[in-house]
Amino acid sequence: MPVHGKLDEMPAAAVAHTDASWHPIRNYFGITAFGINGYTAARAGDRIIGEHDHADPEDEQHQELYFVHSGRARFEVDGATIDAPPGTFVSVRDVVTRRSAIAEEDNTVVLVIGAESGAAFAITPAERAELAEVDLPVNPV
Repeated sequence: MPVHGKLDEMPAAAVAHTDASWHPIRNYFGITAFGINGYTAARAGDRIIGEHDHADPEDEQHQELYFVHSGRARFEVDGATIDAPPGTFVSVRDVVTRRSAIAEEDNTVVLVIGAESGAAFAITPAERAELAEVDLPVNPV
């Protein structure tokens, strides 16, 4: 299991919910306490985070924290627009909150950290499906 790594050296894949390249960071390190993914948008205008919430009780009830590492993003959080230059954090604690993000600059990188409040972390069915879709094994199994 790696203990360090650079985002551009980790696996990246195209997945349906984003125009950006998806970096399954949690899977790369085998983290079991929380989820973390990276997204790299090659072009301004690319959808980084598709509009979604976690209100469906059948889905994961994740709180999410977004961090803009480089480039610039425009977040929409329950109708409010947030300009997010590098170094910006955007917190979405309420699972019913609608959120999305679009790259405002080429090569925008956003990290997403998430977990369900008060619950033991479990790899989500959505992550398992995305890993299978791009032929990456689930780590740890």
